Amino acid sequence: MKQTTPHFLTPGDTIGISATARFARPEMIETAKSVFEAAGFKVYYEPGILSQHHQLAGTIEERVAHFNALVHHSEVKAIWNVRGGYGSAEIVDAVDWAALQKNPKWLVGFSDFTTFLCHGVQQGLATLHAPMPISFETTKKEAIEATLKVLMGEEDALHCTLPKEVHGQVIAGNLSVIYSILGTPSLPSLNGCILLLEDLDEYHYHLDRMLLALRRRGAFIGLQAVVLGVFSDIHDHHIPWGPDVRHSLRKHFEAEGVPVYEHPIIGHGKENWPIILREV
Repeated sequence: MKQTTPHFLTPGDTIGISATARFARPEMIETAKSVFEAAGFKVYYEPGILSQHHQLAGTIEERVAHFNALVHHSEVKAIWNVRGGYGSAEIVDAVDWAALQKNPKWLVGFSDFTTFLCHGVQQGLATLHAPMPISFETTKKEAIEATLKVLMGEEDALHCTLPKEVHGQVIAGNLSVIYSILGTPSLPSLNGCILLLEDLDEYHYHLDRMLLALRRRGAFIGLQAVVLGVFSDIHDHHIPWGPDVRHSLRKHFEAEGVPVYEHPIIGHGKENWPIILREV
């Protein structure tokens, strides 16, 4: 899969803040500004970033306009999403991807922003799975610092150990989101890929159901390896769905002969390290 890696940032460059899903709060913007400016970067965001339309950061039209304004802003070198929730898939097809291909910029985030990260890969761009401002206060300081170093080209971005013989396109993200974009233009083929997964606040059997659906569609054929990150706040019923969550996560990959590794590298907790979605 041929990809373009955006230029790495240098101090003085501008980071744009986006809100593609749930609405942003002023304190999230202030947190982002504080962290980015302390690292030597300028910060830009559209005046309407605090718009709210029910649970969302504005209407579809507003969110598209705000994101595309960052795409077209000549000084913005990276677009860092402020939070997840739900809603990125509503606007991803209306983004000016042709402009991003012509002038690549880092797309940074996780959770619901997984849709943008994977869609970027489909468009031939390397993207960055990393913490977002909403979680900066609870994410390990070292992980945020590592993300900034990755954006400046000062640090590698695969903070887990895989056998030297494992190579492929890295795809990282939220299992629920990856399941939701199955069969859409946003999910690349996983053939030849290394897949990193995490999730939050799901029922045990929901995880099993999503993996079964992906497996039945042949999504795991040719998958080189899977890394299971942190699956936090997983619920179960009085009668458990299975022996344990890890068993349910592993069984569908192992049934397809896919090597499974476990590493607390990504997730909705303290451990959420930067991962570039590109060939390794």
